[in-house]
Amino acid sequence: MDRSGRIDVHHHVLPDFYIAAQRAAGITGSAYRGFPEWTAEKSLALMEAHGIDTAILSFTSPGIWFGDIAKTRDLARKCNDFLADLAHRHSGRFGGFGFLPLPDIDAAVAETARIHDDLGLDGITLLTSVDDRYVGHPDFEPLYAELDRRNAVVFIHPCYPPGTEAQGWDIPRMLIDYPFETTKVAVNLIFKGVVRRWPNIRFILSHSGGTLPFLAHRIAVFDNMTSFSDNYPEGAMACIRRFWFDTALSGDALPLAALHTVADPSRILFGSDYPYISEDKVAAETAGLDGWDGMTADRRRAIDRANAAALMPRHG
Repeated sequence: MDRSGRIDVHHHVLPDFYIAAQRAAGITGSAYRGFPEWTAEKSLALMEAHGIDTAILSFTSPGIWFGDIAKTRDLARKCNDFLADLAHRHSGRFGGFGFLPLPDIDAAVAETARIHDDLGLDGITLLTSVDDRYVGHPDFEPLYAELDRRNAVVFIHPCYPPGTEAQGWDIPRMLIDYPFETTKVAVNLIFKGVVRRWPNIRFILSHSGGTLPFLAHRIAVFDNMTSFSDNYPEGAMACIRRFWFDTALSGDALPLAALHTVADPSRILFGSDYPYISEDKVAAETAGLDGWDGMTADRRRAIDRANAAALMPRHG
């Protein structure tokens, strides 16, 4: 298939060393199945099949914090070196969002510099929570300051909810928990004032923002009525329009219509969620996006490429 020039901002890697690190921590698979099989060659084949020119690669849940900060720092460097090597060996086809060794704030700030200055990656991945703290927590303020100074692109991806779960709750987490975790972080970033204090951070919310498009009106109803109101005086809807959103797992009229109701159309980006979403699911979701009649041809082209190219000009 001729490539249409798509830029896929939600495309994961799963090398053997990352599987080994998870198994060493007692993790035996992804949120709903065993570990999917991934190679760079498989990613390139999928990209060819669906008109994807460039994939911005990332590691994902459960992250790299398993209770030993020294191992976390080492694993962060290994992950980021791996992404940089892929981007170098497949120039123009792969970019990358680096991982940070949180909860070590000083090490995370230092690794942010290495990701941008030495490795030349495109930004960073933050999972929705680490060490029982959501993104937006004030403990991470030095990191927000550094990301703002660098005008960083920050890809927010959901992970398992912090804390304990209700007895007998065994619904696969990616079905319900993941979208709500993304929503919690988006609201936390707004209510805690991170969006307002650090306006140069470009946050991408996974999966069309989770449940945020559906809940946006409800959140806005309470503008000026909570103890957090001084942190977002422009109102919740204005803050929501400052986020970027990817289309992963949103290939249907209902989520796409909801997303276009709340999002700035110049901030909607194509995403596949491969390989945690299988090739046939990627095909179906991409066909659903391509077949939706709720946007113009210009807006479709912008989602496929132009919006991401504006966000990350080196891929333009």
